[in-house]
Amino acid sequence: MKHKQIGATLIEIMIAIVVMAIGLLGLASLQTNAMRFQKSSSQRSEATQAAADLGDRMRSNWAGIVKISQPPDPMQADNIKAGNILSYTFQEEYNISSVANHTPPNNCKTSSCQQPQIAANDIQEWLRDLQRRLVGGTGIVVPVPGTTYPTFIITVMWKEPSFNGLDATCPPVAKAPVGVRCYNLNYTI
Repeated sequence: MKHKQIGATLIEIMIAIVVMAIGLLGLASLQTNAMRFQKSSSQRSEATQAAADLGDRMRSNWAGIVKISQPPDPMQADNIKAGNILSYTFQEEYNISSVANHTPPNNCKTSSCQQPQIAANDIQEWLRDLQRRLVGGTGIVVPVPGTTYPTFIITVMWKEPSFNGLDATCPPVAKAPVGVRCYNLNYTI
């Protein structure tokens, strides 16, 4: 007499459990990568907003850009090209500890300040804001020589734990170490 098989055998159950476990591990890996990429995307978005914020500050303090008493006539390119000292220039090597103590040098909220003082405050407030917004956040501002209108490269730098390389977009002057990401914005006033 032949016995008819009823239900699943133990081997079939074990195979189903293994297939389900592999699928669940794949879902867990997908979720982990999604969270990591979301964090990276969030940091890049913050860097973009911070660079645009400084650009807006620079545009609102037009006279502080070229350190002259009146806003220059944009049609007088020679005035801008003539080698005026640019108030918003800030270049330092990447160093997280140096960012910790950025305080505005002038109290422009309660007293009047000249355009170069406003520029100095803008830079310090921007650096302090970068530290609050980004992990290991700092930045540099470099004027682009030989342009008709004042143009700057605003670079925002931050430490990204999941990145283990050198970011090719970081400017050489920053000497950014391994694991630091950079976002560059060319900003013309």
